[in-house]
This record gives sequence, structure tokens and C-alpha cells, in this order.
Amino acid sequence: MAEGGSKKRTRNLAPQMIAGAAIAHDSGEKHVAGAAPYIDDLPEPAGTLHIQLGMSNRAHAKILGMDLAAVHAAADVVAVLGFADVLGANDASPHAGDEPLFAETEVLTQGQTLFAVAARTRKAARLARKLAKVEYEDLPAALTIAQAREAGLIIEPPVKLERGGPDAVIATAPHRLSGKFELGGQEHFYLEGQIALAVPAEGDEMLVYSSTQNPTEVQMIVARVLGVPAHAVTIEVRRMGGGFGGKETQPAQV
Repeated sequence: MAEGGSKKRTRNLAPQMIAGAAIAHDSGEKHVAGAAPYIDDLPEPAGTLHIQLGMSNRAHAKILGMDLAAVHAAADVVAVLGFADVLGANDASPHAGDEPLFAETEVLTQGQTLFAVAARTRKAARLARKLAKVEYEDLPAALTIAQAREAGLIIEPPVKLERGGPDAVIATAPHRLSGKFELGGQEHFYLEGQIALAVPAEGDEMLVYSSTQNPTEVQMIVARVLGVPAHAVTIEVRRMGGGFGGKETQPAQV
């Protein structure tokens, strides 16, 4: 007994045996029962608008013209937004400044975002985005890794990690194999696709429910695009429908 008659508390510092133990996932029961709410399960606030993106169908091209009159005039469309409507910086990249929210004069990949259309229903937004008329001037495109190497195209400066003298060791190795192989691309399957629900708050503040594995990065990018300080943007993440890296930076654009 300690002074005053109270019991002295001691902490159990024995290591917890985790490896090999059957430990239930925090949301396992909710997942199995279908009771785990994802963003698409949340009740929509009154007046919610649904946004669809108009995207490039060219791998590399100049944008000569973009006629969105029919998109504006489509049923239930409330707004159509492009790079000229961005209040802050037209930059949705994490740090390199090479991923514009909306293409301006050139597209660098098929599927690059040209504009966004907001409508009263998801179906109306999807139908409206197909009405855009875009005029392109095709430019040379690197469609394979070999073509990209030959053209000297890189995403970021290469990083080389080296210790010792590997070249000398390899040159004297008794057994060496060399060659190359190619395999097709692979996409991860998400239980929940890229999705967000943005709710305007007081003043310039914005609350964003985002399916991201990096809420801080999404917060910074959203604030940059909106032209507001980071503290004006709140990102809420309850759960992800799969996180394979594509839920890190890419949710910011959505």
C-alpha cells in the first residue's frame, strides 16, 4: 500500500505476442455484415451535386480548341469547370508540379482531365461530359518503356543506391545470367473506387470525406487548388476500400 492507503499500480511490460495470433480486424464484423459505411453509403446533404470528369482520348496532343457549349446546355447541368476556373493553383501533384488539375494547352496521357461537369444527378453528369467537342493536334507519344528510354523521358531524376564495388564482383562471378522479359500491365482492384464528398463549411472552409491513405497530402493539395490555407480544409477518412498507393495522392483531384 502506498501512502494514504491507495494501491500502487504497476504496468505489465511483458511483450505482447502478436506473431501467429488470430487477431480480428477492427471493422471485420462490420465488413462481413455489410454495416461498414463507405463514402457512397453516407446520406447526401440536400442539394448535393454530382461531378464527372471530361478526359482526353489522346496519348499526347496539343489542345487546339474545346467547345463545351453542349455540356453547359445539357439537362440538369449546374456548372462546368476548367483550368480558368481554378481559384488557387492548377496543380494537383504532391510535390513535383507536373500534374495539373485540368489540362491547359496540352495533354500528356490518355485519360488526363480536361474539365469537370457538375449536375443534379450522376447520370446527367455522365451524359453531359460526352457532349464536349475537343480539337487536337497529335504529337509523338511514347507508348512503351523502350520508346520512353530512347526518347530520354523520365518521371523523376533517377536515384542510385550503391555500396562497395558491384561491377568488379559481377565481372569475376563464376555464374552470370542476363536477359530481359516483358509482362502486361496490372491494375489493383479496389473495393471502393476513387470517391469524395465535399461539404462547404463556414467562410472558405471545406470538409472533404475522402477515400485516401494520406489525408495530410490531400489536405495540402485541395487547399492549394482552392487558394486557401491548409487549416481551412478538413479531410475525414473513416476507412479505405483498398489502399495500394493509388489512394495516396490521386484522391486529391477527385
